[in-house]
Amino acid sequence: MSRGLQADNHKKERPFMKQKTTHTTREYLTAPDNGHITLLTSFRRNGTGVGTPVGTIVSNGTLYFMTPADTWKVKRLAHNPRVTLAPGNRKGDALGPAIEGTVRRLYAEEAKRARDLLRVGIVGRVFGIIFDRKYPGEKTAVYEIVLDTRDADPGNGGSERTHAAHS
Repeated sequence: MSRGLQADNHKKERPFMKQKTTHTTREYLTAPDNGHITLLTSFRRNGTGVGTPVGTIVSNGTLYFMTPADTWKVKRLAHNPRVTLAPGNRKGDALGPAIEGTVRRLYAEEAKRARDLLRVGIVGRVFGIIFDRKYPGEKTAVYEIVLDTRDADPGNGGSERTHAAHS
């Protein structure tokens, strides 16, 4: 293969980008054995959404992520566990439509199991070591995200019924 063709291969769109539906977002984010950068939007008390890129991993249809416990995101999630999720990048750009979910902070054994899940691959192990050193124990907030089932039906054309319900 020529050098020019190799350079173009990494620019090909991933399958979830071709069909921008909530169904494909759900399929992408819940694909087993893959970690993802996910744009997690939590909500302030006044209802304003704040998007933050987080690394997520899925196990048995549930997403997990961890973050330093002293962040504003943790404070927003303690007040309002409702979130939206979209495939994203490290810059915080959404790469597909958002779906809704609910977070729950994990403690003790549940948090330990989720932290172990998040240590997938080299990147996950490196971030796990950083979090263990910089934010030991309860200085790291570990969350599970249960996705809302209202937009899970592929027969709805991937339309976001949840936004219509909130309008």
